[in-house]
Amino acid sequence: MTTKRREATRDRLVEAARELLAEIGIQGATVEAICERAGFTRGAFYSNYASKDELIVDLFAREKTQVLAFMQAAVEAEVSGDEGVPAAVRIAERFLEAYPHDRTSFLVHLEFITHGIRQRAVAEIHRQLWAEARADMQRVLEGGAALLGGRLVVTPEQAVTVLIGAYELAMRDALLDSEENEADLSRLRELIPALLTAFIARG
Repeated sequence: MTTKRREATRDRLVEAARELLAEIGIQGATVEAICERAGFTRGAFYSNYASKDELIVDLFAREKTQVLAFMQAAVEAEVSGDEGVPAAVRIAERFLEAYPHDRTSFLVHLEFITHGIRQRAVAEIHRQLWAEARADMQRVLEGGAALLGGRLVVTPEQAVTVLIGAYELAMRDALLDSEENEADLSRLRELIPALLTAFIARG
């Protein structure tokens, strides 16, 4: 019960931090503000995390795990469905359905980046986590190419760099153009299959 209660406390602290990061940024999301949002005392916070940075790293790791699970599910989805729809298009559709595309998720993502750039003391931690995330994405992409019966004609690192860039640009434009919480990724829905087709050689 103690372990379950502790995990529940950590979950609430992480979720409170996530909300505040999106609303006011990492600088404004103080330990006091996080505790108030989660409904805990500072004592409860420090019994779970040594610092705000440690909590932020935990949040980053959880977000990374969730995103990779979404990606893995997308490329492992059944690709032999509608014969009139190319497999790359079906994978892209599943990917976009599962991948976070709400305003809060994107704002939290941007806060991770700016925090790592501003705070050199934690930059290496962020760099390591990003490196792990990119490596995992590269493995998922290579697996996707194999499922499509082909091979990558660019390096996995190059492919992932382009796909991440396309996603971030599409999210930025969509959220700047609209006040809706959910981003309209119709352009990205067309772009991803084109990129997959360009990156993957058959046979």
